[in-house]
Amino acid sequence: MKTFSDSAFKNWVWIVIFSIAFAWVESAVVVYLREIYFHGNFRFPLFVKWEGGKHVIDPLVRIELGREIATIVILMAVGGISGRNAFQKFCFFMVAFGLWDIFYYIWLYVMVGWPESLWTWDLLFYVPLPWVGPVITPVLIAGTMAAAGFLAVFYDVKGYRINWRWYDTAVELSCATLMIVAFCWDWKNILQVPGPVAHTGVPNPFAWWLFLPAYGVALVYFLVKFRGCSPRTSLKPQMESAEQTHQG
Repeated sequence: MKTFSDSAFKNWVWIVIFSIAFAWVESAVVVYLREIYFHGNFRFPLFVKWEGGKHVIDPLVRIELGREIATIVILMAVGGISGRNAFQKFCFFMVAFGLWDIFYYIWLYVMVGWPESLWTWDLLFYVPLPWVGPVITPVLIAGTMAAAGFLAVFYDVKGYRINWRWYDTAVELSCATLMIVAFCWDWKNILQVPGPVAHTGVPNPFAWWLFLPAYGVALVYFLVKFRGCSPRTSLKPQMESAEQTHQG
């Protein structure tokens, strides 16, 4: 009889394959978009149009916003069909998202030699405001998400109880929100909002003062909770007893 561990291992393999392949698709789409909008050479400032104090959004940008949302939904769906409970589903999503994001940059570098370094500025998302930061910041988050998701599911499968409560999720989501705020902190400059202050559209120094504490707290909090996990009562004796009863 196949154990759940066998099933979990297969899920890992397929998630890794899917994430790497899906990252290639994402990278290819971005290469096409950069060719259309930036002649293949992405640089700040972004092309932004304002009329009568309103941001005029290109119809293709609206489609791009939908594509970004759909990408997250696809990754969530992969996690949803891989885990046996809500906790595992979310952890598998973290693994899929983390690997996808890391290989997105790897494939971009293979395709067009970008980013030049981990300190190269990138436009991460455009929902609901532009998320901008050095490449190292999403890579840090992606690597941490993939590692955390892997460890959580691995220990769950091995029979360890991870005492995760709603307030633990609240803490992690609060830290994630602060990191998103750090990415969006310079949004007025990136969108070159008209006003008394002249905006160049070129990213200012990143809000490390907000990003690093939020990232550090999220990481340390998870490690502390993870260290406190305890073994569940083994199911093996119960299974052996059931088999003996059946044979008898």
